[in-house]
Amino acid sequence: MRKILTLVSALVITGSVFAGGLVTNTNQSALYIRLQSRNASTEVDAVYYNPAGLTKLAPGFHFGINNQTIGQNRSIMSDYQYLNGAPTREFLGTVSAPLFPSVYAVFNAKKFAFSLAFNPVGGGGGAKYEAGLPSIEMPISDLVPLLESHGAQGYRLDAFFEGSSVFFGYQAGVTYKINDMISVAAAARYVTAKNTYQGHLNDVQLNMGGTWLPASTVFTSIATQLTSIVGIPTSIAPLMTNFGDLTLAQVPEQYLPQANKDAIAAALGAIGVPAGTIPVLTLNQISGTITTATPTLNGQIAQATATAAVMGNQSADVVQTGSGITPIISVNLSLTDKLNVGIKYEFKTRLEVTNATAEDFTTGFDPETGDPITMFPDGAKYINDMPAMLAIGVEFRPVDKLLLTGSMNYYFDKAVDYDGSADKNINMIDKNFSEFALGVEYALTKSLRASAGWLGTFTGVNADYQSDQRYSLNTNSFGAGFGYRITPMIDVNLGGMYTMYKEGTKTFNHNMTGSGTIKQLTETYNKDTWVVAVGVDLHF
Repeated sequence: MRKILTLVSALVITGSVFAGGLVTNTNQSALYIRLQSRNASTEVDAVYYNPAGLTKLAPGFHFGINNQTIGQNRSIMSDYQYLNGAPTREFLGTVSAPLFPSVYAVFNAKKFAFSLAFNPVGGGGGAKYEAGLPSIEMPISDLVPLLESHGAQGYRLDAFFEGSSVFFGYQAGVTYKINDMISVAAAARYVTAKNTYQGHLNDVQLNMGGTWLPASTVFTSIATQLTSIVGIPTSIAPLMTNFGDLTLAQVPEQYLPQANKDAIAAALGAIGVPAGTIPVLTLNQISGTITTATPTLNGQIAQATATAAVMGNQSADVVQTGSGITPIISVNLSLTDKLNVGIKYEFKTRLEVTNATAEDFTTGFDPETGDPITMFPDGAKYINDMPAMLAIGVEFRPVDKLLLTGSMNYYFDKAVDYDGSADKNINMIDKNFSEFALGVEYALTKSLRASAGWLGTFTGVNADYQSDQRYSLNTNSFGAGFGYRITPMIDVNLGGMYTMYKEGTKTFNHNMTGSGTIKQLTETYNKDTWVVAVGVDLHF
């Protein structure tokens, strides 16, 4: 029997699912949603986008409260030939974040401004896959061709996975106005990371000759069959003295009934003895053939027994937590009364998350100790760093009613270990992630402002990063909305955004459940995201 040990892949949904880099959220205010470009902001959301610009606010207290409701659809298409629905099998996932808050507070004392912020700087939603993922189902589908000689004709399963990730940022900063042209700021953000994974893999069944059986039962039967083969030399040992040189047909039936002879012949065929050779083998040769094969058969028995255990109903319930510090520096340049430039640099955030595992998937067993190998070992640690980021923005007012703005973000991804392990060195990044944005706002009346904007992102990941568990694609986002000044103390902002992703593909080789048989397949990745945002700014 060929080596069969099903390995189930984890659903890993960490980092950013919205605007920003691979693991960074930059959609941090309703003003951003309706303009797409805020890196030179001198409003309350400058606490996040341009801390050095806060001395441009009027002296006194300022507060910003924002929330976004966000939805995302994910699609993974696989052409793997053994999947149900091949070659156009599609796996769909949904991300939902009804609450995505950003809260800002500023006290401007003219020369100095002091600021606080709370927002989801990474992640922020939960992804749900009602039917699992290709990497989960492919090893199950492999069982059909690998067990074809045993009568396997099809498979079915009940798979469900849900993962969520949120990195909350707690930021405090100080801004200093050097003169009317230059202000500088320093800030620090305390980041807490929490990733959760829940799911199950139940009712894995195989169609064996028209009858649906639990896969665990099938592999238990295989182990039982192999065990009976290994026991044949012992069962026929009493016959060796008188009949060792006789073939099965020559042994009298009163000593070896025909049913037993047929079972021995079938066992020889099962371990690869040619059908034409079986009738001429003596009992001595049969015993020797099986004894020689016994070490291999014992290994197959262990594999079948382990696979039977893996094929039973399983659940996962895992929480990963960690924290880190992000230092931030910022410069604001008011080159003229119509032109403002903001520059911000966020240093790399070093994050290590640790598993707290209540339930876990067993993916195999240690061949030496027999201990289970699990997907999320309790207490295991993983690197979950956020990259350094350079943000530059420009705001230009050619006339009082019109605002033109542009922004650029550059993420230093090549300095981040995205494989998650200090023991690995997998190069997943070819170039650093970048994004560019343009926005325009026009005052329709003294109180009402309309705006629109565009954001384009350009990922730099290579094929080693891309998988059904996480993937990065180039995007185009379009936002629009309105701002309304209710009183000099109260501003309200409403915005909406839609993001389109450029479809991506990956062609790779799949080892059929460790059998050594390699199959090539292509996966196609896509997404779309929508956002609705509301924000209120208060000035005292």
